[in-house]
Amino acid sequence: MQLRLSGINMIASSDLLAPSNTERKTLEIECESLTVSIERRIQRTVIRGGEGDDLLDEGAESAVYEAVAIVGTTEYKEVLGLFRGSSPMIEDPFGQGDLKVAFKSLSYDGETLRMTLIEDIE
Repeated sequence: MQLRLSGINMIASSDLLAPSNTERKTLEIECESLTVSIERRIQRTVIRGGEGDDLLDEGAESAVYEAVAIVGTTEYKEVLGLFRGSSPMIEDPFGQGDLKVAFKSLSYDGETLRMTLIEDIE
């Protein structure tokens, strides 16, 4: 499954006094696995002497995306640039359109890249 990830990437400059440049970069990563997890916030009140408990649905939590991909060092460095940049977005592979996300974690062992992205609900 393919993950399309974009964000603002800082462009390094050899001149330390020059202002830093930014560019929006888009990457397409072929994932070994890509999962989404969404939970609802439920408040539960147990009433003694009553019949059962009272549940209050407080709405959905942000979606959490877990991606695992086999990539080379070049692709890892591109993802790391987006991780350290700003305004990351993904195209939801399950059909919800473009979503603003935040990186929760990123790990790489020289071959396997693991990312956890959390939907940023505005």
